[in-house]
Amino acid sequence: MTGYAIEAHLSKRRFKVRAAAAGRHLLLASASVFVLVPIVYMVLASFKSVPDFFSNPYGLPSKWMWENYTRAWNEAKIAITLPNSIIVTATSVLGSSFLSALISYGLSRREKPFVTGLYLLFVGGMLVPAQMIVIPLFILLRAVGLFGTLFALIFPYIALGLPLGVLVLTPIVATLPRELSDAARVDGANEWQIFWRIILPLLRPGLASVSILNGVWMWNEFFIPLVVAFKAQSQTMPVGIVSFIGTYSTEWGLVFASVVVSTAPAIVAYLLMTQQFVAGLTAGAIKG
Repeated sequence: MTGYAIEAHLSKRRFKVRAAAAGRHLLLASASVFVLVPIVYMVLASFKSVPDFFSNPYGLPSKWMWENYTRAWNEAKIAITLPNSIIVTATSVLGSSFLSALISYGLSRREKPFVTGLYLLFVGGMLVPAQMIVIPLFILLRAVGLFGTLFALIFPYIALGLPLGVLVLTPIVATLPRELSDAARVDGANEWQIFWRIILPLLRPGLASVSILNGVWMWNEFFIPLVVAFKAQSQTMPVGIVSFIGTYSTEWGLVFASVVVSTAPAIVAYLLMTQQFVAGLTAGAIKG
C-alpha cells in the first residue's frame, strides 16, 4: 500500500471517528434541550400572573411576580408539607436501602434452592401498583392506629422501595469476592460484622443509585398521601400543590412556584450524587 493510500485511509478513518463523535454530541445536546426546556418553562411560569400566563405562555413575564413564592409558601402550606416530604422521603429511603442491602446480602451469599424464587418474589413486587394495595393498606393502618400520620407513608414507602433495591443490589453483592467474607470469618467476625464493615461500604455506589431512584419516586408520589395522609399536618408537597387547582379557576403562577420549590431538592440531590448513580448502575454489569 502506497503512502498516499495509507494517508487516505487514515483520513477517512479520522472523518468517521469525528462524525461519530459529532453525532453523539448532537444526540446528547438534543436530549439536554428536551429536558431543560420544560424546566425553564416551569421557572418562567412561576413568576407570571394568571392573565400573563394565558396571554404569553411561552415568553418572559411582563411583570416578575416574586410574591408568587411568598403566597405559595403560605397558602400551599409549604412550611408544613416541605418538612413532611423531607422527613418521609429521607426516612423511607434510608429504611428501604438498608433493608434492601441486608436482603441482597442474604440472597447472594446463601446457596439454597429457594433463593432464586425468593429473589423473583421480591423483584415481582415492582409489578404491583400502589392502587391495588390501597384498600388493605387503609384497613391495616387504621387498625394499628397509624392512619393520618407520617408513619402511614413511611412504612408503605419502605416496603414499596424494596423490590427495586433488591433488583439493583443483589447482582452487585454477587460480584464481590467471597474471599473478603471468608477472611473476616477466619478473623472471628460474625455475619453482622461482615455485612456492616465489609459489604455495606462496598455497596455505596449501588446504594446511591437505589436512593436516587426510590427517592425521586417517593418525593413525587401523590396517590398514597392523598388517601392515608388526610390531616393537614401530615400532607406532603404533591398533595399541597393540588390545593391551588380549583374547579373554575387555577392560580397557575402559584402552582408552578410550588412545583419549583418541590423540584429543587430532587435536582440538587441528583447533581450531588451523579457519579455514584452512574457507578451504581454499572457496578453489577460485569462479573469478575
